[in-house]
Amino acid sequence: MAEPHDFDVLSPHFHANPFPTLDRMRAEGAVVRMKLPILGRTWFTVTHDACAALLKDSESFARDPANAGSRTQARILKCLPRTIGLLALNMIGYDDPEHRRLRGLVDQAFQRRSIEVMKPMITHIADRLLDRLEGKREVDLMSEFCRDLPLSVICAVLGLPEQDHDHFKSWLGDLKDTANVGAIIRAIPGVVRAVRYLRRVSRPGGGALSDGLVAALCHADMDGLRLSEDELVSMIFLLFGAGQETTTHLIAGGLFTLLSHEDERLRLQDDPSLMPTCVEECLRYVSPVQMTKPRFARREMNWQGQQFRRGDMIAAFIAAANCDPAKFENPHRFDITRHPNPHLSFGTGVHFCLGFQLARVEAAIAFERILTRFPSLSLNGNPANIRWRKRLGIRALAHLPVEMAA
Repeated sequence: MAEPHDFDVLSPHFHANPFPTLDRMRAEGAVVRMKLPILGRTWFTVTHDACAALLKDSESFARDPANAGSRTQARILKCLPRTIGLLALNMIGYDDPEHRRLRGLVDQAFQRRSIEVMKPMITHIADRLLDRLEGKREVDLMSEFCRDLPLSVICAVLGLPEQDHDHFKSWLGDLKDTANVGAIIRAIPGVVRAVRYLRRVSRPGGGALSDGLVAALCHADMDGLRLSEDELVSMIFLLFGAGQETTTHLIAGGLFTLLSHEDERLRLQDDPSLMPTCVEECLRYVSPVQMTKPRFARREMNWQGQQFRRGDMIAAFIAAANCDPAKFENPHRFDITRHPNPHLSFGTGVHFCLGFQLARVEAAIAFERILTRFPSLSLNGNPANIRWRKRLGIRALAHLPVEMAA
């Protein structure tokens, strides 16, 4: 068994400039073994090809550890309060056929609202937030814009009554670092309130708007199968987390990168038609989701040159795949015209990100509205001095201080 490597993949120093570490990881081979907080000894795929192969191989690797002979997760869930434990009942932790059932029901609900229909609503929310910044000289965009835009959008997409948005956001405001046990414990009271609220609002006459995702999930039906109330609440939490935190760091990281690369920012402002490729390059270069949830080896096998035992844990290190020189020319360069751009920021295979279109549109609208309304926007201080959070699996700025006008 290979000895685990000591790579720093969670410090602020790493997140400020991850490329040297990611290059060293790939130099060790397609698969490396590391010892990490909470996860312990874990295998990681670090090349583009190996990451894609792992995420597509449901026969060799399971998402549910029980399908690889491990009962640890089931024992942990039994020890948790029921309100918290039910949040694990979402499709991201299941394999087929259960995953296919849940994914089919959610896909059906999502299809009721097209992304094009959502664009005016997202633009309205972005402009409302930017209205508050008019006349200000210095602003922390993380707290004033980047975090609140996805929060407000996902509340609207879910169809929560507008008067409830601030309550819902405050209840889940502490649920920002799901890799930090202390943060999770502190967030429990708010999560309990949010679960009670979602149970109420999702019931007939509970207040969910008829054109929102909560109502669509309530009515989704596939061959007579529907979501249970527990599954519905868990699914809403999954959509909330996926639709809020990751998009927050895509927008914040993307704005930071554009403001740190003035030539590319000016290029975008001169030619707005570059926005689609700009968003894709931000997804690749920033890689807000650094790694996937772990998979578990279903059997003993040799895979990618390494020997695996049944139950061994392995995850795809997406950030390393997204700067693999075997797949990307000049991968350390931020190039908003890069095409093709086969990044893996939304994953691949059966667990491909459900909200990929919404994330792309939110980022595009966020970049377009803020750079149009504040064309002289600039970083407040040296980019090297801007702090990143200590996080495992998420590349997150602590703050994004900017000057609104020259």
